[in-house]
Order: sequence, then structure tokens, then C-alpha cells
Amino acid sequence: MREQLDVDCPTGAILRDVALDAGVELYGLKGKLGNCGGCGQCSTCFVAVAGRDEDACLTPRTAPEQRFLKRRPVNWRLACQAVIRDSLVVVTRPQAGWPGGDQALAAAVNAMTVNAAASPQASPCQDSGSDSDDGDGGETGDGSGEA
Repeated sequence: MREQLDVDCPTGAILRDVALDAGVELYGLKGKLGNCGGCGQCSTCFVAVAGRDEDACLTPRTAPEQRFLKRRPVNWRLACQAVIRDSLVVVTRPQAGWPGGDQALAAAVNAMTVNAAASPQASPCQDSGSDSDDGDGGETGDGSGEA
């Protein structure tokens, strides 16, 4: 996985904003050319997420996410629509069918530091990337991504 960053992010922040502020590249080539700037209209900022309590890490999927991600795995989100609630692991530009991807994501969640004394203002996020070429989510990958 590419970035392997730990990023402190405030609870209530939009995932896209936190990632871009941290210098994380959310977009493949198509996304760089045609993203909507965070309005939930283009589906180019999709990510895969996981956490110790996956359903509690982010707010529920929004209507644009339901529309754009209906044929994608349930842990895929639009970063511009996801509001952070708790610690999570993020895979940028995930690939459908990436060999070992689910195991790598689970391993990253297990490696997360426990935030036992978290302040209400901040929650650590870990951001990791995959090896997708264009960021459209349709790539199957070559299996070269390593955790």
C-alpha cells in the first residue's frame, strides 16, 4: 500500500478534506481531470474504509453514494460525502478484485493503535493507497500491491 500515513483528524471532518490537507492523492488521472471539487457529483474520490467498528467510523452513506456506489463493495465510500466519527483505515483508489486487498485492509485495522484516551477534538486516521492506475474503480489490479 502506498501512503502508509497516520493522520490526526478531527471528529466531524469530511474525509476528503482531511486527506487532501495531509497531501494524500485521492484521484487517478480521470479524477484529476473531472472531479467535482467535493460536491458528491462525480464519484472520483472513492475510497475503501475499515475500522474496529466499521459502521461507527463514518456517517452512513449519503444519497449520492447510494447512487454511485450501488455496484461497489459496501466498504467503499465517496471521501467527499463521508464524515469522520472514529479511527479508521482508508485505502485510496481501491481496486475491485485486488488480490489480497481485503486481507491487507484487515491487517491494517488490526495494527491500528488503540485510541484509549482520545480527545473529542481529534481521532487518528490511517491512510493507505493501492496501486490503481486511473482511479475509476474498474481496474482489477496486477496483484503487485503489498501491505
